[in-house]
Amino acid sequence: MFYKYTFFPLLVSLFFFGCSASNQNALGNKSTQKSSYVSQSGYYYALVEKNNNIWKVLDIQVTPIQMRQKTNQEILKINESYTQVEPNFDINKSNIYECNGKKGAREYTACSSNLTDTLSAKNISELVTSSKKEKYVDEDLIKEVIKQTNLFYAIENKKFALEHEECDRLFLSAKTADEFDAFIEKYASYKYASTLIPIAERNRDNLKMQEQRRREEEQKYAKVYEQKVLKSEKQLERENEALADIEEKAIRNFQNTIANFRKTLKKGVETNCGPILDIKNSSIKVYFPVKNVGNEHWIDTNKIFPKTHGCRFVNGNYVAPATF
Repeated sequence: MFYKYTFFPLLVSLFFFGCSASNQNALGNKSTQKSSYVSQSGYYYALVEKNNNIWKVLDIQVTPIQMRQKTNQEILKINESYTQVEPNFDINKSNIYECNGKKGAREYTACSSNLTDTLSAKNISELVTSSKKEKYVDEDLIKEVIKQTNLFYAIENKKFALEHEECDRLFLSAKTADEFDAFIEKYASYKYASTLIPIAERNRDNLKMQEQRRREEEQKYAKVYEQKVLKSEKQLERENEALADIEEKAIRNFQNTIANFRKTLKKGVETNCGPILDIKNSSIKVYFPVKNVGNEHWIDTNKIFPKTHGCRFVNGNYVAPATF
C-alpha cells in the first residue's frame, strides 16, 4: 500500500505585534484622559487570567512580573506608546520555539504560554514520528486579550494611580521651600493635586519666612559677635598697653636703683661680689674668693650690682648679671 505524503503549508506570520488600529480603539472604548505618567523602564507589565473563555487583568506593574501562579495566567509586556505588546518571555526573531517537554506552571515560556499555538507538521511522517513540537506566538490571541480586557484603558487607569502615588510621595517628602516650589510647579494644573497645592504653598511660604528669620538671626548674632570681638580686641589692647607701662616702669625703677647704687659706692659697701676693698677711678676692688683665681678682683663700676644679684666668674673673668 502506498501512502501519499501531504505537505501542509507553513502559515506563520513573522510580523510581531505592532498594535493595529483596532488595538488603539480599545483605549477609546471608555472615555478617559491620557495620563502624563511615563514608566522609567519604558514598559508596563500586565498579569492577565482567562476563566470561562474570558480574559481579565489581575495586576499591572512598571517593573517586570517574574512569574505566574496558574497555568491560565499570562504576563504581557507593553511599551509606552502601546505599539508593542508581547508575552514577557525570551522572544526570538523567527517566532518559532521548539518544545520537547512539559513546562511547569510558574516557568513562563513560549512552550507553557496559552498565547502560542502549535505549528502544523510539514508531512505525515513528521506528524506521526516526531516527538518535537514547534510553537509560535499567535498575534490574534494577543489581540483577543487586549480587546477583552480593554488593556490600554486599564494601563491608563494604572498610570493615573501611579501618578497620584508619585504626587503624594513628592508632597510628603518635600522638606524645603525649593522642594515645595518644585512640587507646585509640576502639579499646579494637576486636578488630583488641587487640595495639596494650597498646603504646599503655605508650607513653602512658612519655610521661606523661617529661613528669612534664621538669616536675620544669624546676621544679628554675627554682628553681636563682631562687636564682642572688637570689644575684646580693644580690651586686650588696653591690657597690653597697661602691662607695657608696668614693665617700662619696672625697668626704669630697676635702672634708677642700679644707677643710685653705683653713685654711692665706697669702701665697705656690700656688692653682688662681696664688700668693696678699694676704689680707683671707675673700678672697684672687691673681696670674693674664686677657686684657682684669687680672692680680690677689680670690677668696672658700671658692671657692679647690689648684693641681691649673683656674682659669677667664668675662666677667671667676671660675668655681670643679666639685665633688661
